[in-house]
Order: sequence, then structure tokens, then C-alpha cells
Amino acid sequence: MRRIMNSFATFIVIIGILILSIPILENRAVKMEQKGLLNRLETEGADSVTTDRQVEERYEQLNAILDEGQQREESTKQTKEAARLLGKIEIPSIDIELPILDGANMENLDIAVGRLKGTGVIGKNGNMALAAHRSYKYGKLFNRLDEVEVGDGLQIDTGGNTYEYEVKDTFRVVPTDLSVLKDTNQESIVTLITCDPIHNPTHRLIVQAEMKDKSDALGTEASPRGPER
Repeated sequence: MRRIMNSFATFIVIIGILILSIPILENRAVKMEQKGLLNRLETEGADSVTTDRQVEERYEQLNAILDEGQQREESTKQTKEAARLLGKIEIPSIDIELPILDGANMENLDIAVGRLKGTGVIGKNGNMALAAHRSYKYGKLFNRLDEVEVGDGLQIDTGGNTYEYEVKDTFRVVPTDLSVLKDTNQESIVTLITCDPIHNPTHRLIVQAEMKDKSDALGTEASPRGPER
């Protein structure tokens, strides 16, 4: 009887260890995927992108994904092979370095920052919208985006060019406010989008940054991988 009880206690302990290990393993898997994408950027450079004008519909889909993402644990889904790697974003003030994938869909946002298709293109005049979840884990994805302040710098690296941006504004809007996607042909803007607050979000936290003089771009233009229109 004592042997059975000891075996049962050992079994319970093992199950408990396995359950406690799941978040650690999930986090490690996401980190490995992010590292793989960043390594790919260094070795292969960024993929080309195309633009379209179905922005409103895509923004509605993004809102659904952001809201749904706050109600579940981070997924370990593999990135689809078709996902285009556009570069990486670095925000020194909140210590993040994340890959940028083309498309703000669920699979991309599980592990990276997603460019909302139909918005601007890196390094060109226009308003490029980049979205990411605010993970419940401190320092993950856009968890600390609320700490970014006007005047902070951020970089977007395409593997061939590094573009410098300066934060010009931070604010909150309701999810249906499309004004944050307003396009411009006069300057190059990046609009960062995430949920606010982290728990039970009712709004979107917006950080907008303007690219510094294009002549400040470091490096040489990456070779195109396909037609850009």
C-alpha cells in the first residue's frame, strides 16, 4: 500500500512539473522562431512587398485578431512558408528587437510584428501600419509599448538598409477609428498598433514615428526579390 502511495505521489509531482514547464517551452519555441527569422534577414535580406487598397477590411480583421489574442495564451503555431519577411524593428527605449512579417494575420502575430497590407512600404513615403499583440509576459512583443515617449527613436532594418525614425505622437483610439491609417505622400510614417489595456482591451494604443531624412538611411538598397507596385 505504501509503495502504491509513493508511486502515486511521484506521478502527481511529475505531472505538476510538466504543467509548469509548458509556458517555458512555449516561450522558448516562440523565441526560436523569432531568432530564425532575424537570422534569415541577415543572410537573405528582406522580401519584396506589394500594396493594395483593402485597408478597411484588413483593419477590421486585425481588430478581431488583436482582441482574440488577449483571451488566449501565446500560440506556438509555425509561421506559414508563404509569410514574407520584411525586416526587423528595434525600439531601444523598451529593449525590443522583433521580426516584421508582411500581413497582420493570426499566424504572423503569434511570433512577430505584422505589417497591415495595403498600408505604406518601408523606406517610402506613406503610412505603414505595424501591429503586434501585448503579451501578458513582461517585455514580450508590444507589452511595453505604453512606455514609449515622444522623441524616442526606433529603427527598421531590411537587411540592406537601416531606417531611423523618431516618435512624434502616442495616443489611444477606439478600435473603429481609421484615422490612424491616414495615408500621406509627403513623409514616411510608421504607425505601431496594439491593444489597450492589456486585460480586456477597449482601445488601441497608437505610437506614430516619422522617418528621418532618407539620406540618413544606412547601407545600400537591398536587391528586389520581385516586382513592387
